[in-house]
Amino acid sequence: MSAPVLLLSLHVLLVCAAFLFFGYKVWLLLTGRQEPLRQLRARTRWADSVLLGTTLLSGASVWATTTALGPGFLALLVGVVVLLLACVWMLRRESGYLAFGNLLGAVVLYISTLYLTLPNVLPNQLRQPETTAPSASGQAEATATPDAAAPVDTLAISATDQALLNSVQTEATAPPVLEVGKVLYTQNCVVCHGSDGKLGLNGARDLTQSNLNAAGRMYQVANGSISKKMPAFQDKLTEEEIRQVVEYSLTLR
Repeated sequence: MSAPVLLLSLHVLLVCAAFLFFGYKVWLLLTGRQEPLRQLRARTRWADSVLLGTTLLSGASVWATTTALGPGFLALLVGVVVLLLACVWMLRRESGYLAFGNLLGAVVLYISTLYLTLPNVLPNQLRQPETTAPSASGQAEATATPDAAAPVDTLAISATDQALLNSVQTEATAPPVLEVGKVLYTQNCVVCHGSDGKLGLNGARDLTQSNLNAAGRMYQVANGSISKKMPAFQDKLTEEEIRQVVEYSLTLR
């Protein structure tokens, strides 16, 4: 929490305490309990000065630490304190309705002051910060882009390769996932990563040394990476095919 927000919170708390304190006295006066009011005033004369003083000082602190607030805030705050002083004076004269009117005016004026103040003091905490994929196990190592430019055409699949892939996937006895993943890896990844995952062409990462787990590699294959000059395959391969490629890449040592 920033200093202006903390000071404003303290200021609002002090002002609310003053309103409740003086409101209780006004209630005693309006309900005809003059004697308890006199006793309370005799015991708490110092409290009137303390509450009014701290209200003004805390408000001045908020104004001094917040450059967005103009002199209007200070002027409104002084008006609130003046109305509270008038309320105290009417309490001493035991004029209940005038005391209530001054207190009500102070409350309305202070609410108006807060309405004008809060947008300039409170930070916009609803705005979400821009996020990028963190570089950690299970996440992509760079900001992904679906249209990352590749130095070589690794997306092109010849008709022969496509026929081979289709035949592998449609055989009566389905081959293991790793076998299909190997075919897809050969068609799409060998150009840069090599058959053993260590080629490192065009800045490709050594797959045998990567700290990415299966989830992180699936994200990388699907979305690509600008820093690694890796294109995105999410429009070329299905999610299942990407998973098969990733599972095969995890076997490379």
